[in-house]
Amino acid sequence: METIIRLIPYSVVVKVENGQLFQEDKLLFVDTAFFDLFSFELLHGDRNTALLEPFSLVLTQELAMKYFGSVDVVGRFLTLEAKHVFKVTGVVAEIPKASSINFSMLATINSAPDIIGSWIFHHWYHPPIYTFVRLKPNASSEEINAQIPAFTKARIGERQAYRSYSLQSLTAIHFTPELTNELVPTTSPVYMYTLSALAALILTLACINFTNLATVRSLARAKEVGLRKVVGAERQELIRQFLSESTMYVIIAFVIALVALEFLLPFFTSLTGKELDHSLLRNPYLILTLIALLFGVGVVAGVYPAFVLSNFQPIRIFRGEAGSSGSNKRGIRLRSALVVVQFAISITLIVSTAVIYSQLSFIQDKNLGFNKEQVVVVPVRDETIQQNFLRVKTSLQAVPGVSSVTALSNFPWERGFYDFPMKVEGMGKEFETDAPTLLVDEDFLRTLGMEISVGRDFLKNSSADANEAFIINATAAKKFGFENPVGMKLTMNSVSSGNPKKGEVIGVVKDFHFQSLYHEVEPLVITISPEIYYIDNVVVRLKTEHISETLSLLEAQWHNIVPDRPFEFFFLDQAFNNLYRSETQLASIFNTFSLLAVVIGCLGLFGLASFTIQQRTKEIGIRKVMGASVAGVVVLLSKDFIMLVLIANILAWPIAYYAMSAWLQDFAYRVDMSWWIFAGAGGLALFIALLTVSIQAVRAALANPVEALRYE
Repeated sequence: METIIRLIPYSVVVKVENGQLFQEDKLLFVDTAFFDLFSFELLHGDRNTALLEPFSLVLTQELAMKYFGSVDVVGRFLTLEAKHVFKVTGVVAEIPKASSINFSMLATINSAPDIIGSWIFHHWYHPPIYTFVRLKPNASSEEINAQIPAFTKARIGERQAYRSYSLQSLTAIHFTPELTNELVPTTSPVYMYTLSALAALILTLACINFTNLATVRSLARAKEVGLRKVVGAERQELIRQFLSESTMYVIIAFVIALVALEFLLPFFTSLTGKELDHSLLRNPYLILTLIALLFGVGVVAGVYPAFVLSNFQPIRIFRGEAGSSGSNKRGIRLRSALVVVQFAISITLIVSTAVIYSQLSFIQDKNLGFNKEQVVVVPVRDETIQQNFLRVKTSLQAVPGVSSVTALSNFPWERGFYDFPMKVEGMGKEFETDAPTLLVDEDFLRTLGMEISVGRDFLKNSSADANEAFIINATAAKKFGFENPVGMKLTMNSVSSGNPKKGEVIGVVKDFHFQSLYHEVEPLVITISPEIYYIDNVVVRLKTEHISETLSLLEAQWHNIVPDRPFEFFFLDQAFNNLYRSETQLASIFNTFSLLAVVIGCLGLFGLASFTIQQRTKEIGIRKVMGASVAGVVVLLSKDFIMLVLIANILAWPIAYYAMSAWLQDFAYRVDMSWWIFAGAGGLALFIALLTVSIQAVRAALANPVEALRYE
């Protein structure tokens, strides 16, 4: 290995020169070689010495402006955690949005023990320390991975059985959703593929429209082709002309798209939650790809019309026979097929949108087994709170508008459940297992409105319950295989620095969902926290009235207890809604693209209907003279298009069903795809198509038949 550095993320309270306090969640303690390994640009300071001395601090450009109102702040000071003074030694330029390493300040790692504690470099599990290495040019990551198990076993002994380590390419991290607790949240490549596929579908619809409208206009350009052939134009020249025209249309559209991009980027960001970097447009590979795409789309859109038009025979053109007979029938079949493809794509997107919204509604309305409304969570970032939790709880409980207060170790979406090895005994059974565990205080179940089905809840001020009582959920009772688990003996190891926690099950709580509905309910053990350092969150249930006033009173009370730490909180219901942010964005994306697809399809259908009606003008006039009603003419002109949309439904439904079934498989709890979703999407597409065609059909049916018979 050529270079090795460590990164320790931490959240600190920062006191600026005017006395203001800020909670800063993006501090990284790093080794001095940080700027040797990473290419972040330093606006001020020396990258070779900025992280050399203890209590040195490098700020981002944004944070320097926030704290000092300037970026030239080298030599100024900030106070961390109320008593540690750090000197600003550098200012980093804006961090690229695509970076997998995100921070707002960097501190020298040899200052970490003063802030976190001296134990951090001697503990094998917590806190998380991220290690980055640059391999030597000829080094093999596979060979190094093979050596890591022996290396770690020699240093942490038998505890190695609980963890495994391996090298992970930095470039592969972002699109590896299985990786958790990364410095920047990972994302699934599925969303990138979905966006790309939707963009390709919209582009396909546009190409279909161009092909359709260009072929229906073939008769209008027939005489032009005939004259050019008479004066000596070769077919290859005509093909090049028409392909050049289609490519020119694409280039003009591309220029318009670049201008529109500036105005639509904020909408795209809010729609997808992803912020595009303008600098990507200067990437030579992207430029080459766009150029290839431009000419590719131009050729794809124009190739069929070019070959159709260039194939016209001059003698037949001047006799008025262009586009007739077999070639015209082939053209009609092609145009019909393209209309079917357009509406099949539109119907597929409409069905997908409906299913996604149904699933979102299902997971947002599902009974989670507890009441998450009116619940405020205050993260605990201070040992003072942990050591004086009873005083804190009593003080917050006394605030008007507060219903109850409790404590919780952690939420599973943060870093998973705590998982402790335990021995289970009872009814002649004895076995060992690992069980996800919540460490709480005595009022946890009551505060969150969870329901005990068998046995009882924790008693208040009971030392016996605090030291010896466990509550399990219904899934755990089923897993353990006890008909009546109350009285079952549990011995929980590794939960305390002292002896294992031993006791018995006093109750069974009904299953509740403390994770997203991607996950099934796990067997869960709940017990009163045996150590103060498990108190990571204070949970406060508010009364329904005067919430904003109650929050202000809570903040004031908080500052009375810990004046050197800002009051932070979040609402529990909003936190659960955030678990489905990507699904909400996906629904919005499909909704937008479905609308685009329908609009593009209608534009093509409108043009095709206009051409068809134009071709049948005399027929319409004769039918009206013979007594045909307006409604009869409209039905006559519309039925062929209605048949095309019905065929599109038959093609789209199985495709949409397969795609959405695959998407729903990721959820442990999901909706059934009802028939009405498919029927509704098909009916909507049929209505839109009928409305589009009817506008032209009614106009033709209401026209004076004399004018129609004079039409040439």
